[in-house]
Amino acid sequence: MEHLILGLLLLSPMNGYELQQFIKQNLALICSPSAGSVQTALTKLQQEGKITAVDSADGKRRKKIFSITADGRTAFESWIAQPMQAEKAKKMELSRLFFLGLATPVQRVHAIRAYIQQIAQTKSVLCAIKQRFIDAQSAELPDGCDWQQVFRFQGYTIDYGIAAAEFEQNWYTNLLHELEEELSSFQLSGLYIYRTLPVASPYRTYQS
Repeated sequence: MEHLILGLLLLSPMNGYELQQFIKQNLALICSPSAGSVQTALTKLQQEGKITAVDSADGKRRKKIFSITADGRTAFESWIAQPMQAEKAKKMELSRLFFLGLATPVQRVHAIRAYIQQIAQTKSVLCAIKQRFIDAQSAELPDGCDWQQVFRFQGYTIDYGIAAAEFEQNWYTNLLHELEEELSSFQLSGLYIYRTLPVASPYRTYQS
């Protein structure tokens, strides 16, 4: 969250609410958009001298406008220069797929069907975000950034997310068809496979 905030403040000074709303609307699929997590990160960055805060009056309300410091810029530049880490791209939800053989045929179909619906929702959110970023490129933008390159790589990130969602949607749809055919065969033959656990674990030999 800290580096994300530093990157946003490199583009433009913002108050806490603006940061939280931007993350909620555009980056919620990357990190938690809660106000608490944003405020915790802001407090930490301010204590480390990577951002500063200036009080600003907005009508009767007072807000803190956050800006990045030289130390913050150095920290961000050091972070962005590092390669992305494949280890951090692990998806723990695959453990459900790994153990789905322990579920009943009905449970398998319901689980995969529900996940496909979630993927479709994710893709819809990403497409809406992409349109907002396209619209933003025609707005008046502050000086100090190469906005063409900024939008270029933001677009790559969104396109990657859409492509990943489409891949998952297609892959799990094929799996669903396979599971539905199995379930139909069980029902037509009058058989129903209940979940059973093996008496002896086939993985025990790996532990010796």
